[in-house]
Amino acid sequence: MKKSLRPVVYGILIIILAILIINFFNSTEIKNRMFPNTTFKKEVIEKIENKEISSLLLMEWTGSEDIVTLKNRADIDYILDSLAPLKFKKVSKLPDTSKETYYIIIKDQGKNLFSVSLYGSEYMIITDFIKSSIQQYEIANDIDLNEIKNFLESEK
Repeated sequence: MKKSLRPVVYGILIIILAILIINFFNSTEIKNRMFPNTTFKKEVIEKIENKEISSLLLMEWTGSEDIVTLKNRADIDYILDSLAPLKFKKVSKLPDTSKETYYIIIKDQGKNLFSVSLYGSEYMIITDFIKSSIQQYEIANDIDLNEIKNFLESEK
């Protein structure tokens, strides 16, 4: 009797071990450790590819808090294309070092899709309203903030 139960017990242990291994490699924290680098294109643009972006809100956090709303598709594409080549590395905490802070909200028919907080040319926080997630990144390559500044100054 004991001999016939041994294969059943081994089978159950193998199934449990397989489930634990699958859960381990599917966990978000492990994926972030294994694949910590990403891009703005992957994190934002590819996720909104099928949605119609109705507007983009730009705001510089300086004290005046002027908000610029872009509704022209060419202007929206220009801003998103300027951010597309950004490469990121996930970080757990942002240092408080930035003097320039910009906020960009991407909307679809009045509904927020993404919020992008750009802290100088060094850090970015991306809020995905669809998945209710917030990710913090260190920017790994150079960014020209003048493209965003030009839109803010031209609308004043």
